[in-house]
Amino acid sequence: MENGAGNGAAAAVPAWNFAPNDALLGLTALSVRGVLGRVKAGMAEGSGAGARPVVPLGHGDPSAFPCFRTAPEAVDAVAGALRSGEHNSYAACVGLEPARRSISQYLSRDLPYELSADDVYLTSGCAQAIEVVCSALARHGANILLPRPGYLFHEARAVFNGMETRYFDLVPERGWEVDLDGLQALADGNTVAMVIVNPGNPCGNVYTYEHLGKASAWFMNHA
Repeated sequence: MENGAGNGAAAAVPAWNFAPNDALLGLTALSVRGVLGRVKAGMAEGSGAGARPVVPLGHGDPSAFPCFRTAPEAVDAVAGALRSGEHNSYAACVGLEPARRSISQYLSRDLPYELSADDVYLTSGCAQAIEVVCSALARHGANILLPRPGYLFHEARAVFNGMETRYFDLVPERGWEVDLDGLQALADGNTVAMVIVNPGNPCGNVYTYEHLGKASAWFMNHA
């Protein structure tokens, strides 16, 4: 007998109602990694007929490329902190104060003013930094200016936080500089930020101090 049933038949167990989010199905194929996977699948690698060596220019894996490995001093410092047992508690969400103070001192070397530890917010990579900034800036009716072409995660987080996304062009003939003339029609009183990625992603460009100054001055005068 099972579950009190006297006829020997097992009682039906309700099935879990697990189902995928239909809106997310297939999105992997539209990602950068999805496209890269399809490209690599069509490459002839190895030593067979038609094979050619492939140089992964966008691959920064320290395990695969020793030139990207962490400095021994940093490895020893992390190992020492773990062995000490003094840092196993939860840290402040903005990052440890000694780390923020060291970063502020380092960045202040190239600035005309002095940063403090309170000016630094540490995150677990760029993705979390984008999430934090978009969450802080989002308000009703806000819009954000994004580069085109650009890193799509800015758009995803902005839309997730309810902000309108507006796009300014990067000019390939001028080293992917911001099209400052085209910005005029984009910004208004609800523009909360303008995203400038330097070095650029995905174009790999590096802006001059002069161009960064012009872009910053434009935004301060028009937003």
